[in-house]
Amino acid sequence: MLFDSTIPEPTDLLAELVRSAFAGGVTDRYESVFSSGNRFLARAVGARYGVAPDQVISATGATSAMAMAIRAFVRPGERVLVEQPGFDLLATVARDAGAVVDWLPRRAPHFQVDPAELAAAIRPDTRLVLLTHLHNPSGVALAPAALDEIGGVARRAGVPVLIDAVYADFLGSTADLLRAPEFIVTGSLSKVHGLFALRCGWVAASPENIARIEAANPQGDLGVSKLTHALGALVLEDIAPFDAHWRGALAAARPVVERHAQAMIAAGLLEGEVPPHGCMYFPRVVGVSDTLRLAEVLWSEHRLIVAPGEHFGLAGHVRIGFGARPEELDRGLSRLRIALEARRSFSA
Repeated sequence: MLFDSTIPEPTDLLAELVRSAFAGGVTDRYESVFSSGNRFLARAVGARYGVAPDQVISATGATSAMAMAIRAFVRPGERVLVEQPGFDLLATVARDAGAVVDWLPRRAPHFQVDPAELAAAIRPDTRLVLLTHLHNPSGVALAPAALDEIGGVARRAGVPVLIDAVYADFLGSTADLLRAPEFIVTGSLSKVHGLFALRCGWVAASPENIARIEAANPQGDLGVSKLTHALGALVLEDIAPFDAHWRGALAAARPVVERHAQAMIAAGLLEGEVPPHGCMYFPRVVGVSDTLRLAEVLWSEHRLIVAPGEHFGLAGHVRIGFGARPEELDRGLSRLRIALEARRSFSA
């Protein structure tokens, strides 16, 4: 399976966390989350972003956090500008709120945001811009200078930018993500840290934007778990072992992916370098325009799963996730090369 863009779950660390949290009674992080969420979690998230705890709202994952933010800024029939290629869930959440979705190109091979294109794409009734950082599906990071330019465009247009930052921890620090007051950031423990079982997410923003999100969601996220968000707070307060887990997973997986990618690039099968951060790779498959059909063939004939570019709005590419164990990646990438070489021989 070359599909998994999530770090493997650190089950041993999670089990030890639960044992220590309740071994001598009940941890004081286990408190009511009604309406306002877990205050210890808010404090820990705020410290990561360099903001006050009251600039953080808890949610059941980043998807719920995005939905809460969108409700605050977009009325049915108004427009939301969503990056493309992009994770299809962003457009889905916007449409679920009644928004009309327009597309902002992030062009291959670099997949950056062009500030001039961003400014031109914002219409009079555009109410929100949706981006990811790291970019899903390419794994590309927005450079600090690019974030500053995006913030400037947003400021002049009076349109906030919602950044899905579930992969941003791969960069090593999230302290500068709220570098512009126009930015609203959602995050979670699901992707980088593999703690998807906790359903622990959040939204962070300026005091003015947080007040607007709270007003649009007066009861908060009613699905927030008192138990799992207590554990999430404990994770964030002592994040080092969980950071060591994802760093170790990538240290083992990345050389395998880079070796196979370079071999397939040299053979003329793929185009595009593996990005320096994260666990996603979004190469162009040379000579293939219908990557949806390619993905079907890879599964039916080679028992290999990749995510076709059509799922992200860019045919001709595939997303390779490398959150799996190195030996599984080695087998999967070997099968991919064999399949692509066979397809090229058959086409010739």
